[in-house]
Amino acid sequence: MKTVFYSFVIAILTITASFAQKDLGDGWKIFGQIRLRSELDGRDFSNSTHPYTFASSRIRFGVQKSFEGKVILYIQAQDSRVFGSEPGTLKSSANLDLHQGYVMLNGLFGWNWLIQAGRFEVVYGTERFFGAVGWNYVGRSFDGIRFVLAPKVWDLHLFGLTVRESVNYIGNANPGIYPYPQEPTPSHSIYGFWKITRFNKNQKLDVFGYYDVNREKVIGDTSKLSVGTVGGSYWGTFGRFSTIVEAGYQFGSKEGKDLSAYLVSASAYYKTGITKLGLAADILSGTNPDDQSTKMNTFNPAYATNHKFYGFMDYFIGIPKNTLNLGLNDFYAILFVQPKDSKWEFGANLHHFMSNKSANVFLVEEQNSVETSTFGQELDLTVKYAFVKGTTIVWGNSFFFQGDLMKAMYFPGEDVAYWTYLMLTASL
Repeated sequence: MKTVFYSFVIAILTITASFAQKDLGDGWKIFGQIRLRSELDGRDFSNSTHPYTFASSRIRFGVQKSFEGKVILYIQAQDSRVFGSEPGTLKSSANLDLHQGYVMLNGLFGWNWLIQAGRFEVVYGTERFFGAVGWNYVGRSFDGIRFVLAPKVWDLHLFGLTVRESVNYIGNANPGIYPYPQEPTPSHSIYGFWKITRFNKNQKLDVFGYYDVNREKVIGDTSKLSVGTVGGSYWGTFGRFSTIVEAGYQFGSKEGKDLSAYLVSASAYYKTGITKLGLAADILSGTNPDDQSTKMNTFNPAYATNHKFYGFMDYFIGIPKNTLNLGLNDFYAILFVQPKDSKWEFGANLHHFMSNKSANVFLVEEQNSVETSTFGQELDLTVKYAFVKGTTIVWGNSFFFQGDLMKAMYFPGEDVAYWTYLMLTASL
Protein backbone atom coordinates (compact mmCIF):
# COMPACT_ATOMS: atom_id res chain seq x y z
CA MET A 1 0.00 0.00 0.00
CA LYS A 2 2.86 2.34 0.85
CA THR A 3 4.46 1.71 -2.57
CA VAL A 4 1.19 2.49 -4.33
CA PHE A 5 0.91 5.75 -2.39
CA TYR A 6 4.43 6.84 -3.34
CA SER A 7 3.85 5.94 -6.99
CA PHE A 8 0.73 8.12 -6.92
CA VAL A 9 2.70 11.01 -5.42
CA ILE A 10 5.32 10.67 -8.15
CA ALA A 11 2.64 10.71 -10.83
CA ILE A 12 1.28 13.97 -9.47
CA LEU A 13 4.57 15.74 -8.88
CA THR A 14 6.49 14.90 -12.04
CA ILE A 15 5.47 17.18 -14.87
CA THR A 16 7.77 18.53 -17.56
CA ALA A 17 6.63 21.16 -20.02
CA SER A 18 9.13 22.21 -22.65
CA PHE A 19 8.71 24.60 -25.50
CA ALA A 20 11.61 23.59 -27.70
CA GLN A 21 11.56 26.28 -30.37
CA LYS A 22 9.31 29.00 -31.76
CA ASP A 23 10.27 30.83 -34.96
CA LEU A 24 9.09 34.46 -34.78
CA GLY A 25 10.43 35.49 -38.18
CA ASP A 26 13.03 38.12 -39.09
CA GLY A 27 15.75 35.90 -37.61
CA TRP A 28 14.17 35.69 -34.16
CA LYS A 29 13.54 32.43 -32.30
CA ILE A 30 12.57 31.72 -28.73
CA PHE A 31 13.30 28.57 -26.76
CA GLY A 32 11.79 27.50 -23.47
CA GLN A 33 11.59 24.54 -21.17
CA ILE A 34 9.92 23.81 -17.87
CA ARG A 35 10.74 20.42 -16.43
CA LEU A 36 9.49 19.05 -13.13
CA ARG A 37 10.46 15.56 -12.10
CA SER A 38 9.90 13.63 -8.89
CA GLU A 39 11.64 10.41 -7.95
CA LEU A 40 11.14 7.64 -5.43
CA ASP A 41 14.64 6.64 -4.32
CA GLY A 42 15.30 3.33 -2.61
CA ARG A 43 18.86 2.85 -3.84
CA ASP A 44 20.39 2.02 -0.43
CA PHE A 45 19.78 -1.76 -0.68
CA SER A 46 17.69 -1.75 2.49
CA ASN A 47 13.96 -2.37 2.84
CA SER A 48 14.22 -1.30 6.48
CA THR A 49 14.77 2.35 5.59
CA HIS A 50 12.23 4.85 4.34
CA PRO A 51 12.69 5.65 0.61
CA TYR A 52 13.40 9.27 -0.21
CA THR A 53 11.19 11.29 -2.52
CA PHE A 54 12.54 14.21 -4.52
CA ALA A 55 11.02 16.70 -6.91
CA SER A 56 13.33 18.80 -9.05
CA SER A 57 12.66 21.74 -11.31
CA ARG A 58 14.55 23.03 -14.31
CA ILE A 59 13.26 26.12 -16.09
CA ARG A 60 15.00 27.42 -19.20
CA PHE A 61 14.21 30.32 -21.49
CA GLY A 62 16.28 31.31 -24.49
CA VAL A 63 16.22 33.76 -27.36
CA GLN A 64 18.17 33.67 -30.61
CA LYS A 65 18.67 36.36 -33.23
CA SER A 66 20.26 35.73 -36.61
CA PHE A 67 21.67 38.58 -38.68
CA GLU A 68 21.72 37.63 -42.37
CA GLY A 69 22.85 34.14 -41.40
CA LYS A 70 26.29 35.55 -40.62
CA VAL A 71 25.95 36.42 -36.93
CA ILE A 72 23.90 34.47 -34.40
CA LEU A 73 23.34 35.68 -30.85
CA TYR A 74 21.96 33.15 -28.36
CA ILE A 75 21.09 33.64 -24.69
CA GLN A 76 19.56 30.95 -22.46
CA ALA A 77 18.78 31.55 -18.79
CA GLN A 78 18.14 28.72 -16.35
CA ASP A 79 16.69 28.25 -12.89
CA SER A 80 17.26 24.80 -11.39
CA ARG A 81 16.26 23.65 -7.92
CA VAL A 82 15.06 20.81 -5.73
CA PHE A 83 11.62 21.48 -4.26
CA GLY A 84 11.84 22.80 -0.72
CA SER A 85 15.47 23.88 -0.95
CA GLU A 86 14.63 27.55 -0.32
CA PRO A 87 15.15 28.61 3.31
CA GLY A 88 11.50 29.71 3.58
CA THR A 89 8.37 30.66 1.66
CA LEU A 90 9.42 34.32 1.69
CA LYS A 91 13.03 33.55 0.83
CA SER A 92 14.77 33.13 -2.51
CA SER A 93 17.56 30.73 -3.37
CA ALA A 94 18.77 33.26 -5.98
CA ASN A 95 20.02 30.58 -8.33
CA LEU A 96 19.08 32.06 -11.71
CA ASP A 97 22.07 31.46 -13.96
CA LEU A 98 23.24 31.67 -17.56
CA HIS A 99 23.20 28.16 -19.02
CA GLN A 100 24.20 29.28 -22.50
CA GLY A 101 25.14 32.64 -23.93
CA TYR A 102 27.25 32.92 -27.04
CA VAL A 103 27.87 34.64 -30.35
CA MET A 104 28.46 32.63 -33.52
CA LEU A 105 30.15 34.11 -36.57
CA ASN A 106 29.63 32.38 -39.91
CA GLY A 107 32.10 32.96 -42.74
CA LEU A 108 34.22 35.66 -41.07
CA PHE A 109 36.74 37.20 -43.55
CA GLY A 110 34.98 35.22 -46.29
CA TRP A 111 36.42 31.93 -45.01
CA ASN A 112 34.44 28.70 -44.77
CA TRP A 113 34.31 28.41 -41.00
CA LEU A 114 32.25 29.09 -37.89
CA ILE A 115 33.38 30.72 -34.66
CA GLN A 116 31.41 30.21 -31.45
CA ALA A 117 32.45 32.07 -28.30
CA GLY A 118 30.85 32.41 -24.88
CA ARG A 119 29.11 29.78 -22.78
CA PHE A 120 27.65 26.77 -24.56
CA GLU A 121 26.90 23.06 -24.38
CA VAL A 122 29.48 20.69 -25.86
CA VAL A 123 27.81 17.59 -27.29
CA TYR A 124 29.54 15.15 -29.62
CA GLY A 125 28.50 11.79 -31.00
CA THR A 126 26.76 9.48 -28.55
CA GLU A 127 27.87 11.70 -25.62
CA ARG A 128 30.17 8.95 -24.35
CA PHE A 129 33.04 11.45 -24.19
CA PHE A 130 31.37 14.89 -24.30
CA GLY A 131 27.73 15.39 -23.34
CA ALA A 132 25.31 17.95 -21.91
CA VAL A 133 23.90 15.57 -19.24
CA GLY A 134 20.34 16.49 -20.19
CA TRP A 135 18.87 14.18 -17.55
CA ASN A 136 20.39 16.22 -14.74
CA TYR A 137 18.27 19.09 -13.42
CA VAL A 138 21.20 21.47 -13.99
CA GLY A 139 22.95 20.16 -17.11
CA ARG A 140 26.49 20.84 -18.29
CA SER A 141 27.88 23.77 -20.25
CA PHE A 142 31.34 25.29 -20.68
CA ASP A 143 32.87 28.74 -21.07
CA GLY A 144 35.12 28.82 -24.10
CA ILE A 145 35.58 29.16 -27.84
CA ARG A 146 35.04 26.75 -30.71
CA PHE A 147 36.09 26.89 -34.36
CA VAL A 148 34.38 24.72 -36.99
CA LEU A 149 36.43 24.50 -40.18
CA ALA A 150 34.53 23.81 -43.43
CA PRO A 151 31.35 22.68 -41.61
CA LYS A 152 29.70 20.95 -44.57
CA VAL A 153 32.90 19.62 -46.12
CA TRP A 154 35.69 18.92 -43.65
CA ASP A 155 33.75 19.44 -40.40
CA LEU A 156 36.74 19.81 -38.09
CA HIS A 157 36.01 21.28 -34.65
CA LEU A 158 38.73 22.95 -32.58
CA PHE A 159 37.88 24.07 -29.06
CA GLY A 160 39.29 25.60 -25.92
CA LEU A 161 37.15 25.30 -22.78
CA THR A 162 37.48 26.62 -19.24
CA VAL A 163 36.36 24.23 -16.51
CA ARG A 164 37.44 26.42 -13.60
CA GLU A 165 39.36 29.69 -13.17
CA SER A 166 40.79 30.07 -9.68
CA VAL A 167 42.03 33.66 -10.00
CA ASN A 168 39.52 36.47 -9.49
CA TYR A 169 39.08 39.06 -12.20
CA ILE A 170 41.20 42.18 -11.64
CA GLY A 171 39.33 45.40 -12.37
CA ASN A 172 41.49 48.05 -10.74
CA ALA A 173 45.10 47.48 -11.79
CA ASN A 174 47.33 46.80 -8.79
CA PRO A 175 50.83 45.58 -9.74
CA GLY A 176 51.48 44.46 -6.16
CA ILE A 177 49.05 41.53 -6.35
CA TYR A 178 50.79 39.78 -9.24
CA PRO A 179 52.96 36.86 -8.02
CA TYR A 180 56.72 36.99 -8.35
CA PRO A 181 58.53 34.85 -9.29
CA GLN A 182 56.05 34.25 -12.08
CA GLU A 183 53.70 31.28 -11.66
CA PRO A 184 51.12 29.93 -14.09
CA THR A 185 47.48 30.52 -13.20
CA PRO A 186 46.15 27.37 -11.44
CA SER A 187 43.17 27.07 -13.77
CA HIS A 188 41.48 24.01 -15.26
CA SER A 189 41.13 23.93 -19.05
CA ILE A 190 40.41 21.59 -21.97
CA TYR A 191 41.88 21.94 -25.47
CA GLY A 192 40.89 19.60 -28.26
CA PHE A 193 39.63 18.70 -31.71
CA TRP A 194 36.74 16.65 -33.05
CA LYS A 195 36.67 15.54 -36.70
CA ILE A 196 33.39 14.32 -38.20
CA THR A 197 33.50 12.27 -41.41
CA ARG A 198 30.29 11.14 -43.12
CA PHE A 199 31.00 8.43 -45.69
CA ASN A 200 27.34 8.23 -46.70
CA LYS A 201 23.94 8.46 -45.05
CA ASN A 202 24.50 5.10 -43.34
CA GLN A 203 28.09 5.38 -42.10
CA LYS A 204 29.94 7.97 -40.04
CA LEU A 205 33.28 8.17 -38.26
CA ASP A 206 34.35 10.64 -35.57
CA VAL A 207 38.01 11.01 -34.59
CA PHE A 208 38.94 13.17 -31.62
CA GLY A 209 41.60 14.20 -29.17
CA TYR A 210 41.66 16.55 -26.19
CA TYR A 211 44.03 17.65 -23.46
CA ASP A 212 42.59 18.10 -19.95
CA VAL A 213 44.85 20.13 -17.66
CA ASN A 214 44.33 21.28 -14.07
CA ARG A 215 47.32 23.48 -13.27
CA GLU A 216 46.92 23.30 -9.50
CA LYS A 217 50.16 21.92 -8.04
CA VAL A 218 50.01 18.75 -5.93
CA ILE A 219 53.62 17.52 -5.69
CA GLY A 220 56.39 20.03 -6.30
CA ASP A 221 55.94 21.32 -9.84
CA THR A 222 53.50 18.54 -10.78
CA SER A 223 50.05 19.59 -11.99
CA LYS A 224 47.00 17.97 -10.43
CA LEU A 225 45.83 16.79 -13.85
CA SER A 226 47.61 16.53 -17.19
CA VAL A 227 45.74 14.02 -19.32
CA GLY A 228 45.43 13.49 -23.05
CA THR A 229 42.56 11.50 -24.55
CA VAL A 230 42.39 10.25 -28.14
CA GLY A 231 39.79 8.03 -29.74
CA GLY A 232 37.07 7.51 -32.26
CA SER A 233 33.43 6.54 -32.79
CA TYR A 234 31.93 4.64 -35.73
CA TRP A 235 28.27 4.31 -36.73
CA GLY A 236 27.05 1.89 -39.38
CA THR A 237 23.61 0.88 -40.60
CA PHE A 238 23.22 -2.10 -42.93
CA GLY A 239 19.58 -2.83 -43.60
CA ARG A 240 17.99 -4.05 -40.39
CA PHE A 241 21.36 -4.30 -38.67
CA SER A 242 23.19 -1.37 -37.08
CA THR A 243 26.27 -0.99 -34.93
CA ILE A 244 28.22 1.57 -32.91
CA VAL A 245 31.86 1.04 -31.97
CA GLU A 246 33.77 3.52 -29.78
CA ALA A 247 37.21 3.58 -28.22
CA GLY A 248 39.36 5.98 -26.24
CA TYR A 249 42.84 5.97 -24.74
CA GLN A 250 44.01 8.23 -21.91
CA PHE A 251 47.61 9.02 -21.04
CA GLY A 252 49.52 11.51 -18.90
CA SER A 253 49.43 12.01 -15.15
CA LYS A 254 46.83 12.47 -12.43
CA GLU A 255 47.77 13.74 -8.95
CA GLY A 256 51.38 12.74 -9.52
CA LYS A 257 50.60 9.22 -10.77
CA ASP A 258 51.32 8.03 -14.30
CA LEU A 259 48.10 7.42 -16.20
CA SER A 260 47.43 4.86 -18.93
CA ALA A 261 43.81 3.81 -19.44
CA TYR A 262 41.37 2.78 -22.14
CA LEU A 263 37.68 2.56 -23.00
CA VAL A 264 36.18 0.21 -25.58
CA SER A 265 32.47 0.01 -26.41
CA ALA A 266 30.62 -2.04 -29.01
CA SER A 267 26.91 -2.43 -29.62
CA ALA A 268 24.88 -4.24 -32.26
CA TYR A 269 21.18 -3.84 -32.97
CA TYR A 270 18.69 -5.71 -35.12
CA LYS A 271 15.35 -4.22 -36.04
CA THR A 272 12.46 -6.39 -37.08
CA GLY A 273 8.97 -5.00 -37.41
CA ILE A 274 8.00 -3.28 -34.18
CA THR A 275 10.96 -4.60 -32.19
CA LYS A 276 14.58 -3.53 -31.85
CA LEU A 277 17.00 -5.88 -30.09
CA GLY A 278 20.51 -5.02 -29.01
CA LEU A 279 23.57 -6.49 -27.33
CA ALA A 280 26.39 -4.29 -26.07
CA ALA A 281 29.54 -4.23 -23.99
CA ASP A 282 31.38 -1.29 -22.42
CA ILE A 283 34.88 -1.87 -21.04
CA LEU A 284 36.50 0.87 -18.93
CA SER A 285 39.94 -0.13 -17.72
CA GLY A 286 40.71 -0.20 -14.00
CA THR A 287 43.69 -0.15 -11.67
CA ASN A 288 44.94 -3.24 -9.89
CA PRO A 289 44.41 -2.76 -6.12
CA ASP A 290 48.10 -3.52 -5.48
CA ASP A 291 49.15 -0.69 -7.84
CA GLN A 292 46.72 2.06 -6.81
CA SER A 293 49.27 3.88 -4.65
CA THR A 294 51.65 4.40 -7.59
CA LYS A 295 49.69 4.01 -10.85
CA MET A 296 46.44 5.08 -12.43
CA ASN A 297 44.95 2.78 -15.07
CA THR A 298 41.28 3.71 -14.59
CA PHE A 299 39.57 5.43 -17.51
CA ASN A 300 37.72 8.59 -16.47
CA PRO A 301 34.76 9.67 -18.66
CA ALA A 302 34.66 13.01 -16.84
CA TYR A 303 32.61 14.97 -19.41
CA ALA A 304 30.30 12.23 -20.71
CA THR A 305 26.57 11.82 -20.19
CA ASN A 306 27.11 8.66 -18.16
CA HIS A 307 23.43 8.32 -17.22
CA LYS A 308 22.75 7.14 -20.78
CA PHE A 309 25.17 4.23 -20.65
CA TYR A 310 25.90 2.70 -17.25
CA GLY A 311 22.43 2.08 -15.88
CA PHE A 312 19.68 4.59 -15.18
CA MET A 313 20.05 4.21 -11.40
CA ASP A 314 23.32 6.19 -11.61
CA TYR A 315 25.53 4.00 -9.45
CA PHE A 316 28.36 4.50 -11.96
CA ILE A 317 28.19 8.11 -13.13
CA GLY A 318 31.19 9.09 -10.97
CA ILE A 319 33.89 6.83 -12.37
CA PRO A 320 36.63 6.16 -11.15
CA LYS A 321 35.35 6.79 -7.59
CA ASN A 322 32.14 4.77 -7.96
CA THR A 323 34.12 1.69 -9.01
CA LEU A 324 36.82 1.95 -6.29
CA ASN A 325 39.27 2.65 -9.14
CA LEU A 326 38.70 -0.92 -10.37
CA GLY A 327 37.14 0.14 -13.68
CA LEU A 328 33.90 -1.16 -15.15
CA ASN A 329 32.85 -3.98 -17.48
CA ASP A 330 29.21 -3.51 -18.47
CA PHE A 331 27.51 -6.22 -20.56
CA TYR A 332 23.90 -5.50 -21.42
CA ALA A 333 20.92 -6.39 -23.56
CA ILE A 334 18.43 -3.90 -24.94
CA LEU A 335 14.82 -4.41 -25.98
CA PHE A 336 12.73 -1.67 -27.59
CA VAL A 337 9.16 -2.21 -28.75
CA GLN A 338 7.00 0.30 -30.62
CA PRO A 339 3.71 -1.19 -31.85
CA LYS A 340 2.65 -0.05 -35.29
CA ASP A 341 0.32 2.97 -35.31
CA SER A 342 0.47 3.07 -31.52
CA LYS A 343 1.28 5.91 -29.16
CA TRP A 344 3.07 3.53 -26.81
CA GLU A 345 6.75 2.60 -26.65
CA PHE A 346 8.35 0.08 -24.30
CA GLY A 347 11.98 -0.36 -23.35
CA ALA A 348 14.00 -2.73 -21.19
CA ASN A 349 17.75 -2.73 -20.48
CA LEU A 350 19.42 -5.52 -18.52
CA HIS A 351 22.98 -4.83 -17.31
CA HIS A 352 25.56 -7.15 -15.81
CA PHE A 353 28.16 -4.97 -14.07
CA MET A 354 31.65 -6.19 -13.24
CA SER A 355 34.82 -4.44 -12.23
CA ASN A 356 37.63 -4.48 -14.77
CA LYS A 357 40.07 -5.55 -12.05
CA SER A 358 39.08 -7.96 -9.30
CA ALA A 359 39.49 -7.16 -5.61
CA ASN A 360 39.61 -9.03 -2.33
CA VAL A 361 36.69 -7.92 -0.15
CA PHE A 362 35.39 -9.00 3.25
CA LEU A 363 31.73 -10.02 3.37
CA VAL A 364 30.39 -9.40 6.85
CA GLU A 365 27.34 -11.64 6.47
CA GLU A 366 29.46 -14.63 5.39
CA GLN A 367 32.38 -13.65 7.67
CA ASN A 368 34.96 -14.42 5.02
CA SER A 369 37.03 -12.72 2.32
CA VAL A 370 36.46 -13.40 -1.37
CA GLU A 371 38.17 -12.44 -4.60
CA THR A 372 35.43 -10.93 -6.73
CA SER A 373 34.70 -8.67 -9.67
CA THR A 374 30.88 -8.61 -9.62
CA PHE A 375 28.99 -5.40 -8.86
CA GLY A 376 25.61 -6.87 -9.74
CA GLN A 377 22.75 -6.67 -12.22
CA GLU A 378 20.44 -3.78 -13.05
CA LEU A 379 17.09 -3.91 -14.82
CA ASP A 380 15.77 -0.65 -16.29
CA LEU A 381 12.18 -0.53 -17.56
CA THR A 382 10.61 2.42 -19.37
CA VAL A 383 7.19 3.12 -20.81
CA LYS A 384 6.64 6.09 -23.10
CA TYR A 385 3.31 7.46 -24.25
CA ALA A 386 2.95 10.06 -27.01
CA PHE A 387 -0.06 12.08 -25.87
CA VAL A 388 -0.18 14.55 -28.76
CA LYS A 389 2.47 15.73 -31.18
CA GLY A 390 5.41 16.99 -29.17
CA THR A 391 4.05 15.80 -25.83
CA THR A 392 5.19 12.57 -24.20
CA ILE A 393 4.84 10.90 -20.81
CA VAL A 394 7.66 8.64 -19.63
CA TRP A 395 7.62 6.32 -16.63
CA GLY A 396 10.75 4.52 -15.53
CA ASN A 397 11.34 1.83 -12.95
CA SER A 398 14.68 0.21 -12.09
CA PHE A 399 16.01 -2.54 -9.85
CA PHE A 400 19.56 -3.42 -8.81
CA PHE A 401 20.56 -6.88 -7.59
CA GLN A 402 23.76 -6.85 -5.54
CA GLY A 403 26.92 -8.73 -6.32
CA ASP A 404 29.71 -9.28 -3.80
CA LEU A 405 31.42 -5.94 -4.53
CA MET A 406 28.23 -3.99 -3.87
CA LYS A 407 27.58 -6.03 -0.72
CA ALA A 408 30.98 -4.99 0.61
CA MET A 409 30.60 -1.36 -0.47
CA TYR A 410 27.08 -0.82 0.88
CA PHE A 411 26.97 -3.08 3.96
CA PRO A 412 24.65 -3.64 5.80
CA GLY A 413 22.25 -3.12 2.88
CA GLU A 414 21.55 -6.46 1.20
CA ASP A 415 18.08 -6.07 -0.34
CA VAL A 416 17.15 -5.32 -3.93
CA ALA A 417 17.51 -1.59 -4.60
CA TYR A 418 14.78 0.21 -6.52
CA TRP A 419 14.13 3.61 -8.06
CA THR A 420 11.25 5.02 -10.07
CA TYR A 421 10.20 8.28 -11.72
CA LEU A 422 7.51 9.73 -13.97
CA MET A 423 8.14 12.53 -16.44
CA LEU A 424 6.00 14.50 -18.87
CA THR A 425 7.58 16.52 -21.68
CA ALA A 426 5.63 18.91 -23.91
CA SER A 427 7.41 20.53 -26.87
CA LEU A 428 6.29 22.97 -29.52
